[in-house]
Order: sequence, then structure tokens, then C-alpha cells
Amino acid sequence: MQKVVLITGASSGIGKEIAKLFLQKGYRLILSGRNERGFEEFKSKPQVEIILGDITQKETRERLVQVVKKHHRLDILVNNAGISFIQPVERNTEEQLDQIIETNLKAPMLLTQALYPIMKDQNFGTIVFMNSAAGKLGYPNHTLYSTTKFGLNGFAQSLRLEAKRQGVRVISVHPGGVKTNLYEKVKEKPDISGYMEAEKVADFVVYLAETEGLSPDEVSISRMSK
Repeated sequence: MQKVVLITGASSGIGKEIAKLFLQKGYRLILSGRNERGFEEFKSKPQVEIILGDITQKETRERLVQVVKKHHRLDILVNNAGISFIQPVERNTEEQLDQIIETNLKAPMLLTQALYPIMKDQNFGTIVFMNSAAGKLGYPNHTLYSTTKFGLNGFAQSLRLEAKRQGVRVISVHPGGVKTNLYEKVKEKPDISGYMEAEKVADFVVYLAETEGLSPDEVSISRMSK
């Protein structure tokens, strides 16, 4: 039976590169994202189903769950969607705090909670949380972002202890800086010229997700210094 993978934030960046790799490997893909143009190369593929929408919205998550249930299995869930605000703490607003918690923390928690019973019943599956180095270590001007990523790591650590007993793996991936559009809308733009390529990070994530019999748990990825 064809394996099924669901990827959020799949219209750009690491999520899109992960989707390309799983497509090459013959998976059935369920992709979620807000940018319709980012899915152009997938639209003609019969094994790809695209759910356009905001992952923070309950309706979007429910549509994803219904598509998964139609296939009666879920092999891999990649929680990749995320946003960032990079700025001094005094510039943070309550609106930004609400927005980043909804996207980076609440949405992946609720989507995972809704899909976990499927993996539990089938006694296999892999849940990947695309976290960040900022989910293990604080960085200047990353107070909002790090808060959500630390929270997500706590959720993953606790879920991992429950899921292992059911044959389900929970992997947190913590890359350092990656060249993606995550930084396009931030006011304090970092120099990303030396950051890692999304394609290389995606290749490693797919490798981890497909490796059977081992549970990588938490994996940090950093670039080689010259």
C-alpha cells in the first residue's frame, strides 16, 4: 500500500523541499499551505492533494484530518509551518504574541492531537516537528520565536514518551539558520548569506523520517564553519 505523508507549510522553504523528495520516493502527499503559487509544480501530480488554508484555522485542520482518514493511514506527519518576529523585546506586541503562538505552537499541537489516534491505532508512524536551534537556546531579538519553539519542544518530549509505547516515533529537528522566506517580512533582517540550504536540510529530514527501528528523538543541524 502506498505510504502517506502530510506536510504543513509545504508551499515554500524546507516544507516544499521535503515534499519534492517524498514525491520522488513515491509517497502519496497531503500538502498544506497558504501560498497557492507555491504549489504550482505539484498540481498536475495525481498522488498529491493540496489543502489551501491557514493552519491556525480549525476548518483547515479538520479538512486535513478528513483527507488522511480517506486513505486509512498516515505514515509521516511533518509539522513545518511557522512564522517569526525578530526584534528587540520592547517592540513585541500582544498581537504578535498571539499570532506566533497560534502558528508555531497551538496549530501543530492541535493537528498532531487530531492525527495521533490514527497512528496509535495502526501501531506505527513518525511525527516530525521542524523546530529550531532557537528552541534549545535563546538568541537576541528572538524572544517571541524562542518562546514558541521551546514550548513545541516540551510538547514533543512529552508526546514522545507516550507515543513510543504505541510504536510511533516523535522527532524534533533543530536546524540553525536556513535560507528560506521566513525572514522576508521581519524588520530586523539577519544576514542569511552563510545560512544552510533548505534542500540539504530537507534531505536530512526525509532520511530521519524514513529510518526504521531507530528513534532519533532530537536532532540538531548546524552549518560547517569555514
